[in-house]
Amino acid sequence: MVILGVRIEFYDKVGDVGERSQNMLGAIYRDHAFRAAGVPGVGELFSITSLRVGPREHHIGVEFTGHGPFLPVRLVEHYPTPIDDEGNAPQWWDRSAEPSANVVLHTTMSTDPVLRRKMMERFAAPDSGWVGMFSPNSELEQLWWELRGSLDD
Repeated sequence: MVILGVRIEFYDKVGDVGERSQNMLGAIYRDHAFRAAGVPGVGELFSITSLRVGPREHHIGVEFTGHGPFLPVRLVEHYPTPIDDEGNAPQWWDRSAEPSANVVLHTTMSTDPVLRRKMMERFAAPDSGWVGMFSPNSELEQLWWELRGSLDD
């Protein structure tokens, strides 16, 4: 088993795997969030049912651009732990950092404000562990912080 982090990047238009997506709107990410059988490669499919989109029967209204209940992996970022000749992490290394990998997924954001809000609520919940990064003062950034504030109450 391996521990994976996931970053979901939102774009106006998603290109095919190997092509650039256009006009990044922002991203949400969670490091060390998933236990997996292995690290998926670029182009392999990642199940959205593993993400915080709720049970399979509740996926109606949650829009992800992908292949059914999957999104193709766009990038894999590896974070290995350096070791010295004895197999130990060197003194300069942050000893709390374990080896990990992050997978990057691309999707579009719903243009329907009700559906967009419903999807973002699931990730913005304070107990979700997800972090949002959006263009400053954008509609998505405002929605993220509105949801974080209203959900903190």
